[in-house]
Amino acid sequence: MNLLQSDNQWSQSIDPKRTMTKAEFFSSYASHYVVMIYVAIVLATGALSLYLMQSWWQLLGSFALVALVYPAVEFVLHRFVLHSRTLYRMPWTAGLWRRIHYDHHMNPNDLSVLFGAPFTTIPAVLAPTLPLGYLAFGWPGAAATVCGGFIALLIYEFFHCAAHLPVKFESRIMQHMRRHHALHHFHSENGNYGIVTDVLDRVLGTEYEVGTGMGPSPTVRNLGYTSEEAKKYPWVAQLDQAQPRN
Repeated sequence: MNLLQSDNQWSQSIDPKRTMTKAEFFSSYASHYVVMIYVAIVLATGALSLYLMQSWWQLLGSFALVALVYPAVEFVLHRFVLHSRTLYRMPWTAGLWRRIHYDHHMNPNDLSVLFGAPFTTIPAVLAPTLPLGYLAFGWPGAAATVCGGFIALLIYEFFHCAAHLPVKFESRIMQHMRRHHALHHFHSENGNYGIVTDVLDRVLGTEYEVGTGMGPSPTVRNLGYTSEEAKKYPWVAQLDQAQPRN
């Protein structure tokens, strides 16, 4: 396991043409620097919550809150933030949108942009978990929900890696979510938003299979950032010229 690799170095360490063993997959996942950052945060906030807590119910209740709200947070962020066309229409957020989702859809096989950038994922976890935990259980709850939020983020990144890396799991859930996500990338971006769970896709009617009414989308790669849009909002296109993607 090579530690402290950059995104490009990590992506180059994986041969997409060779099926990975599960041990190789776990090793690659665990060796990515963002996973190490999240594990460190989990350990720190977990220790803090244990120090602050006055009852085990504060810890268990905080984790239960995270488990309850996580599917909604994942779905809302993916559907309404990452797939929002508002972000590329403003010069100060165009580069952010390009990094956090556009590059990933333009080339789903580019593993250098597989993981979310910590400067975006860490605030995205803190924003809902800190106030939720504090309102429910005070500072012990705030520390515990942050801990639970980063555990959820580690699970999210695990499922996302499993959907993109050349590995096969026997679990029906893992196989289903891999296909679920592959359709989102290669058939239509207008559905199948869940990465870890498809619960809200099912509830809200955004889950689909090929041949069930959701036709192929012409914007599955560019997410609506067409040449016509680039003329009106050139900032992402300018970044593409200055920083060609892999």
